[in-house]
Amino acid sequence: MAAARLPPEDRPELQGLSMNFPLLVAGSLALLGAGIHGVAGEALVVRRLSPGGLPSSPFGGPGMTKAMIRAAWHMTTVAFLTVGSALVLSGSVLHGDTARGIGLVAAGESTGFAALAVGGAFAQAPRAVFLHPAPALLTAVAVLAWWGAL
Repeated sequence: MAAARLPPEDRPELQGLSMNFPLLVAGSLALLGAGIHGVAGEALVVRRLSPGGLPSSPFGGPGMTKAMIRAAWHMTTVAFLTVGSALVLSGSVLHGDTARGIGLVAAGESTGFAALAVGGAFAQAPRAVFLHPAPALLTAVAVLAWWGAL
C-alpha cells in the first residue's frame, strides 16, 4: 500500500487540495447507474420491444418508433454518464470555483433526474417508488451531489 503524499512544499499551487468525497460517491453512483441503464436497459427493455406492438409515428412505421425509443434511451444513458463524470471530476481533479460551479450544475441535473423518477413512479402508484432502484439511486446521487457542492 502506497503512503499518502502531501503536496510538495515548493509547489504552493498544490497546497490545500483535497478530494470531495460526497461528490466522488455521487459521481460513482451516477456512473454505475449509467452503466446499468445502458447495458441492462438495452437487453431487458429495448430489445424486447416488439415492433408489432408499437404504433407508427409521423416519422415512419413501428420499426422507426422502436429506433426512436432506442435513441432516446441511450441519450439518457449519455446524460447520466455526463453528470457522473462531472461529479467525479468536481470531487477530484477540479478545484475552487470551477469545481463548485460544475458540481452545482451536476447537482441540479441530478435533482431533475430524481424528480422525474420519483414523480413518474409515484404517479403510477405510491408503492411503485420502491419497485425499481432508479428513484432511490437517483435521489441518493442528488442528495450527495448537493451535499458536496454546497
